[in-house]
Amino acid sequence: MSNKSLISKALLLLVFFLIGDFIIFKVLKAGLDLYYGMNKPAEVLCIGNSHIVAGIDAGSMEKEMGIPVSKYATSGINTFDRFWMMRQFVEAHPSVKVVVYDVDPRMFWSEDLSFASYTLLLPYIDDQVISHYLKQEASWQEYYTSRLLRTARFQDHTIVQALRGLLGQIEVEQSSRMRVENIHNYLERESLWSRNIRINPESLKIFQTSIAYLTAKGIKVVLVFIPLIDLVNEIDPDNQEKVVTIFQETASINKNVYFLDYNRDYQHKYALFYDPWHLNKDGKELVTGRLVTDLQLLLSLNTSVGTNTRRGK
Repeated sequence: MSNKSLISKALLLLVFFLIGDFIIFKVLKAGLDLYYGMNKPAEVLCIGNSHIVAGIDAGSMEKEMGIPVSKYATSGINTFDRFWMMRQFVEAHPSVKVVVYDVDPRMFWSEDLSFASYTLLLPYIDDQVISHYLKQEASWQEYYTSRLLRTARFQDHTIVQALRGLLGQIEVEQSSRMRVENIHNYLERESLWSRNIRINPESLKIFQTSIAYLTAKGIKVVLVFIPLIDLVNEIDPDNQEKVVTIFQETASINKNVYFLDYNRDYQHKYALFYDPWHLNKDGKELVTGRLVTDLQLLLSLNTSVGTNTRRGK
């Protein structure tokens, strides 16, 4: 076989490979857009990590409120990821009026949890905002490989999310309940990052930048503390109170920022959890219902949800 023939076959295989790569990416990207609600003119955007994935039902919110609601949330992301995700969504969807921002006492120190969490955003590398962020975080090999090979942008986690989007199975329902006798053993198995609460100044700064970015656009920000079981809250109570105070003060000095502390009311109700950190189906339904009520009041009055919710008292 001549060299010319080999080259022709190699080029043909390359063309077929790139076409296949493009088609598979387009299908997965469409599914991921459906999963995150990128395909709708959302008026309410829920953003956060696994707490809001397990704790808030965006579909139920949408039905109850009668307006489009998107949930751009995934496990393991940190405050830096959230800032760029938020910018990406808001700049592509000027319809956003309210951002529901998932907060928790450990959100300002997630280095051990969120190592390379930026890779979860690789499917959106074609977006100008996300591309800028990934250039800062990814190695040049990782960045340009993802540019060239589109399917390389997906990993196991994002593939599962894309498939859920395509199948219309957006909400993850955990019907099991946390057994009290297993809680202590579960906490013993937790990694050291969960034991103490720390604040990374850079993480706190990007959180404050996120709030300033949204409020400058006239978008209301609702900080929501989704419940954790009381034993988790008791791991480092003093520092937890310091972080909660940050949320309260952020709301008290910004007229378009509100703090809803659902943790206080439900932390002792173990039947609402499937593990110490996440709500089960019953907990999700309960917290979603409360959030809908608070948001409807907020949107209808165009004012504070109430003195108690604003200051977290």
